[in-house]
Amino acid sequence: MHRAGLFLGYDLLGATFSNPNGHFEDAEVVELHERILADNGRTWRVGEHFVPVLTDSHWLTMRRLAEQRNAEHEVWGFKDPRVCLFLPLWKHLLPRARVLLVYRHFAEATRSLARRQAQEIFLGRGSREELGHFWREPDLALRMWLTHNEALLSFALAHPEDTLAVSLDMIRDGFPLVRVLNARWGLGLKEIPTEQVFDSRLTSGQRGKQPVSDRRLIGRVKTVWKELERLGERTQRCVEEEIGLA
Repeated sequence: MHRAGLFLGYDLLGATFSNPNGHFEDAEVVELHERILADNGRTWRVGEHFVPVLTDSHWLTMRRLAEQRNAEHEVWGFKDPRVCLFLPLWKHLLPRARVLLVYRHFAEATRSLARRQAQEIFLGRGSREELGHFWREPDLALRMWLTHNEALLSFALAHPEDTLAVSLDMIRDGFPLVRVLNARWGLGLKEIPTEQVFDSRLTSGQRGKQPVSDRRLIGRVKTVWKELERLGERTQRCVEEEIGLA
């Protein structure tokens, strides 16, 4: 039997010191993505493009997950930053899938990663060897931002009707996201004001200057940010011209 509402997972990752309200990431999906990364010799700290190789076991797990949730839920999805690296695979498995892209300024993203890793070291939540990657590789966080967001851009260009891009700034400013999703894709979700579910204290918006060791990254960063903002502007035009929410 299909259940009403948007289903986001049977077991969601809970709160941590860096995110006291919880991550809302589907543990089953996260574990699958982590396993694919590990079997490809990588971790979540992906700072370069690669073509993931999936085994029969990976495909079987993905299919079973999709079939189970299709059978039990009218509308379902999941949140996991790692999915940026696997969107074409999921789209192949789920041709009707729609993707909400939430992008964040590169300086905010890199500062957030550095702050979180520093807190983990201070609190003794892991070995310094494991947690010190962002200090041994000064541009790692920025290369991660590039890799993930270049993948998002590529997917959005290939599937413009099945993607909707919003910036974190738009959400902070009260963008009527649920209303737009309902109008765009007919999801029938209950609309809740952004300020009731979005805690702006956890995303300060402080950017500052972005330190860069490899100057060759600067051009890529500027290009990617410009293209992301173009997608966000397209969403705004959709709101103003097609949905009438200006």
